[in-house]
Amino acid sequence: MKPANYREPLFLFLFAVLITTLFSTCSFLYPLNPWDDANVYMTIGNAMHSGRELYVDIFDHKGPVLYLMHEMAAILSRGSFVGIYLVEIFCSFIFMWYSLHTIRLFTSSKVAFPLTLLLGWLTLSSDLFYFGDSVEEFSLPILAHCLYFMLRFARNRQAPLWWQSLIMGVGLGLIFWTKFNILFFYIGGIMSLTYIAWKHLQLKELRHTVQYVTLGFVLATVPVLAYFTAHGTVSALIDAYFVVNIFQYHGTATNGEPDFWWFPLMKLAIWAVFSLPIFLAKARWEVKLLIFGTYSVLLFSFATMTVQFYYFLLMYVFSPLVIYFFRNHTPSIRTYMVICLIGIASAATNWNIVTLLNGTFPQSVLEMAEIINANESEDSEVLTFSSYDTGIYQHTRHLPPNKNFFMSSILDPAIRQEQADWVASGKVRYLVREIGAIITCHEYYDAPIPNNYRCIYDKEELFRYRLITTPHKFLWNLTYPRVLLKYFMDPITVNQRMLIYERMTQEENTKKGPN
Repeated sequence: MKPANYREPLFLFLFAVLITTLFSTCSFLYPLNPWDDANVYMTIGNAMHSGRELYVDIFDHKGPVLYLMHEMAAILSRGSFVGIYLVEIFCSFIFMWYSLHTIRLFTSSKVAFPLTLLLGWLTLSSDLFYFGDSVEEFSLPILAHCLYFMLRFARNRQAPLWWQSLIMGVGLGLIFWTKFNILFFYIGGIMSLTYIAWKHLQLKELRHTVQYVTLGFVLATVPVLAYFTAHGTVSALIDAYFVVNIFQYHGTATNGEPDFWWFPLMKLAIWAVFSLPIFLAKARWEVKLLIFGTYSVLLFSFATMTVQFYYFLLMYVFSPLVIYFFRNHTPSIRTYMVICLIGIASAATNWNIVTLLNGTFPQSVLEMAEIINANESEDSEVLTFSSYDTGIYQHTRHLPPNKNFFMSSILDPAIRQEQADWVASGKVRYLVREIGAIITCHEYYDAPIPNNYRCIYDKEELFRYRLITTPHKFLWNLTYPRVLLKYFMDPITVNQRMLIYERMTQEENTKKGPN
């Protein structure tokens, strides 16, 4: 499908700039991104830019493409997320562009373009978007691109051109080397397309497509392997990305996922809710089979693994299928009014926007950074002790002194011991800690502060809505748009406590005496 003129992609790009600026805390509207995951990625990107070896000198368990992207962002800006903000704009544009393509597979109605704008707005304003800079966000445009070509093959039996297949393969490779469990989307898709091709005697065309997809995957994989081979760290890559994620990662160490019998059932029930447009519509069986395959296999992986609720952002790649309800609709003034009202309601309940306008956006880490920067000295090493990455490295422009610079959900005593050894060495002047945003339930996280440190900063602030351990409030977080339940139940917020401990001088320690 070709655009009518240059105005559509230009307008979509400008709209991508608008929604990314409004809803991503990586944008210049926000003083910082308060999410610990995003700060971990930028800390590692900055460390790699300063010469540290990924997985050897600095550690987290995500795929290398994610950290290489943040290393590129660190080149552009050492102390902000501006590089990631630009990537997010591009991702939002590509996601909406291929969502528009998908919608126009099923309708020629003029409602396609305004509906695409609404879907882009609702996706980024959703609670599932979180603060921005998530793996799921960066995966959306790749999946949207792939879904369009798979649907085109299923509906029109039109195979992609060789270069289109090659790009799909590169996207597959990027996802594989970022977060490999997202590949369940592709597994369900290829299973469905194989049956469709067999029924329509198109196995040759499908095989041709798969060959170029495979070549694209290789083209994306070779630079990754070459990078680690050149640095002599292939074994570290295999251990950190595959062994740790498959055998050692324990997301249940936090309250990210409630330990209730109904939770896996609820995750599966979401599949039924979001898939209704396609299954209730009079669509071809090929289309229904493809959606069933990709959607159900991906969601089944969610139902059998530890899941944070922002993982479900991936499901919005299927949102263009809502066109089945409106494919014969001719837009009117009323249509545009309804779209605007839905958009306003979604923005009005967006946590990032609301807290920014209310002046309650969490930014105590900036005060913490100011304290540390004001007392800068040669021994001003900073460590996020027994805690997540608060963003303190980003805003003090410090690099972590050690490999395991934060406490992840990998319950490895060696990580805790390494932090304790660094503190005992006397080289760490400041211990920074975050308590409360994630309620831990494992003694691994409860390391006591050493006696020779004193608290110099202690402040509580609002964090955000958390995943709730009751079914109706869990649904509140996932409702799209969630304003439908806004007046029937209250969301929950959690206060986080931010602390700085400073190493006492020998004189202060002597005066304090033994405890």
